[in-house]
Amino acid sequence: MKTNFKKLIKTEHMLEWFSRNPFNEIISTLTEMFIKQSPSTKMLDFEITNEPEWLTVGRKTEDDNKVVLIRSGMAVTCDFTLQDNNGTYNLNGVFTWVGVNLDTKPKTNMWMDLDGTIEEFGKNGLLNNRIYELDKS
Repeated sequence: MKTNFKKLIKTEHMLEWFSRNPFNEIISTLTEMFIKQSPSTKMLDFEITNEPEWLTVGRKTEDDNKVVLIRSGMAVTCDFTLQDNNGTYNLNGVFTWVGVNLDTKPKTNMWMDLDGTIEEFGKNGLLNNRIYELDKS
């Protein structure tokens, strides 16, 4: 499979808040999502197409000069190709990854919004809601 994560290299250290190996985690989780919809699905390629948008939330510590990161989220546009027993599909969308309880017991979730725009799902869209959504589960 061919991947292109060049647009995420500058913020890879931030993705490591969510996973020690974020790029592999992205591919494996997305592949699992698509296999649930069609068991014969294979991801042929995946490319991040724009710079990511981030939101982070911290809490003050007793030392007023320090803030502890407690939740964060990223949204980014991507193109990818899937293949299953019915054919090959060139798709695009917005990939979102959020993490909560980053200072204690981290919990993360990912979304792929097909044909979505960064305006809909980025920092001025649903990303703001999604960084709090895991509190409900």
